[in-house]
Amino acid sequence: MKNYYTLLALFFTAAWSLQAQPTCEDPDVLINDDIESYAAGDVSMQAAHWGVWPGATIGGIVTDEFALASFQSIKIDGNESGQDVLLLLDEKTSGHYLLQFRLYVPSGKNAYFNLQHEMPTASAGFWGFDIYFDDGGLGTLDLFEEETTFTFPHDTWFKVHILVDIDADHARLIVNQYTIDSWAFSNGITNGGASFPSSKLSALNFYPLDEDYLFYIDDVQYWEIPPAGLRQYCYTATELPSPGFYGVAALSCFGAGYDLSGSDGAFAGRWYYYTPTEDGILSISSCGGGVDTRGWIFSGDCLNLKTVGVNDDQCELIAGSTDNWASYREAVVTAGTTYYILWDDLWEAGAFTFELGFTTTPPEPGEFCESAIPVGPGEYEILEITGNACVGGPNINNTVSSTTSYAQAKWYAFTPTVDGYMTISSCDFAASDTYVLVYTGDCSSFEDLTLVARNDDGCPQFPGSNASRLDSVVVAAGTTYFIEWIDRFDDEPFIWELSFDPAQAASTVKFSVNMALETVDPAGVFIAGSFSNFNNLPMSDANGDGVYELELLLNHNTQYTYKFKNGPEGWENVDTSIGDNCTTGDFGDRFVDVGETALALDEVCFGFCVSCNAVDVTEAALTAAVDLFPNPASGLINLRYSFETAVTQLDIRLIDALGRQSKYMRLNYVQEGTQEISLEGLPTGAYLLQLIADGASISRTIVVR
Repeated sequence: MKNYYTLLALFFTAAWSLQAQPTCEDPDVLINDDIESYAAGDVSMQAAHWGVWPGATIGGIVTDEFALASFQSIKIDGNESGQDVLLLLDEKTSGHYLLQFRLYVPSGKNAYFNLQHEMPTASAGFWGFDIYFDDGGLGTLDLFEEETTFTFPHDTWFKVHILVDIDADHARLIVNQYTIDSWAFSNGITNGGASFPSSKLSALNFYPLDEDYLFYIDDVQYWEIPPAGLRQYCYTATELPSPGFYGVAALSCFGAGYDLSGSDGAFAGRWYYYTPTEDGILSISSCGGGVDTRGWIFSGDCLNLKTVGVNDDQCELIAGSTDNWASYREAVVTAGTTYYILWDDLWEAGAFTFELGFTTTPPEPGEFCESAIPVGPGEYEILEITGNACVGGPNINNTVSSTTSYAQAKWYAFTPTVDGYMTISSCDFAASDTYVLVYTGDCSSFEDLTLVARNDDGCPQFPGSNASRLDSVVVAAGTTYFIEWIDRFDDEPFIWELSFDPAQAASTVKFSVNMALETVDPAGVFIAGSFSNFNNLPMSDANGDGVYELELLLNHNTQYTYKFKNGPEGWENVDTSIGDNCTTGDFGDRFVDVGETALALDEVCFGFCVSCNAVDVTEAALTAAVDLFPNPASGLINLRYSFETAVTQLDIRLIDALGRQSKYMRLNYVQEGTQEISLEGLPTGAYLLQLIADGASISRTIVVR
């Protein structure tokens, strides 16, 4: 009987122990404070988890001035002398925690708090981060090695989440429903600015730096949550070894949170990563999976993620269904870069299957920001918007005006060569509901693009029209403006117009370069100069004759420098040995002086100051310009050459009777001279000496004795 009771006791002890472990659905609640149980005045005298910085005299003030849902909150006020407030977190040294509270900052006021690794003393503090909320609505997270800025609202309650995984040394901050940054939790400094790594979680410090600081705190919750499970967090993501189909278990825990969409939805997720071995296009698809999903693609690492793409509703839940609530997204990716994939529970948390796709096919023009179609002033027709790479603002969350997760896109790029004013309009040519956005920056992530302007319904001359117009957007010479048309509300064909007004007097200048002596790069021919901040501007060969042209608008009475490029990185090296020198400066750039009338520059040969006719060598000229002696020969043979003008490149190849190359040499920028060709070690017999000079080729037979 005694053994029975012992076993029963052990069973209940084990059951209680198992039940006591925190779960995602039932965390261990350490603090749950709605501020309603306190009397007005200093809260530090009424609750063990509220304290005062050593040496300060006043803690948080319980007030009924503002409250989230009931009647009271805690006020932090720079006009209260000696106020310095601590929220005590029990000096945790291990475990996984979620701290969340509401913040209210009145208009014209600032807020501030920091995280303390160690319990502060009157003379010392050990900061894990500082976070500032300024009177202009700009927030700054200071991690001491870097700063991250974000926006926040005044005059409304917004939520702050801090997740700390001490054991994994990982922390993350979410403000107003958006993840701001992640970092190694143990990073920190002392109040003297010295580095102070520590893994202790001790307190939050709410402090009014001066009389302009006034803010309120409500609904404070502090939970211990389970250890990070496999695939629940970025830092526990699993690798996708190759494109294919993968099963996703039901979503749980707190590893998502990159857009909480006005609620605590989208906090649970599943994480994966994939590293392509070639450049290409990556896609994720839950189409036909039967679950209402939202999928994300990130670049970077778990402490520095950047959004590459996100999609919510794009394809059928089940084949044949009219519910297009499954997700499909594409992104341009780079070989060797790791990309993280997140599925969150914005709508549903059920299990499903998704497909990881990858292709090395180059991006289609206009389908991606990276493949935006270069345009100048003129009219352009969009028959269909099919690009699965919408940025759309971004405005990711689930609101009436949301665009990013629910639209496809068509991309264009305009690079003005003078300062001026850009107008974009579909007013005159669109019966459909159009939406346009304009960005500057880098296409590689959402965070690297800056939204310049956007318009949905903006045609005042057509009351009731749903077409779009952006009037007189200020643009700067040499800056590329990415123009994105999205189908958030309609996908009917339409025509749009780009117009441009220079800020000062300007004239057109036409540039022409002949590529006859070059193998043209598949990416095309470009010009880059001081008019474009030396960014590439594509040139075109309209009639296929090998002459590439571009007409630019340039300021009057200004000198510009430039070069042509064969491919995006193929800078020309201009040979000035033929004709007049057309270059200037340390880099040998071409130059043009723009007057007050239109200018059409003479066609030049790529890499030269003159036309290709003045550079090229014909086969007849090559035959007449070279001589070989002695022939037959042993030991060596002499090649004598004498050209009327210098040749860029003279290639010499000696081919044996089996077609194998026995000797090869290249002479650059030659006009007259003699070159010895060694025949040592060659078997006797007949050989073919092939000479190639600037596009012309001849062969001579020589005999080795």
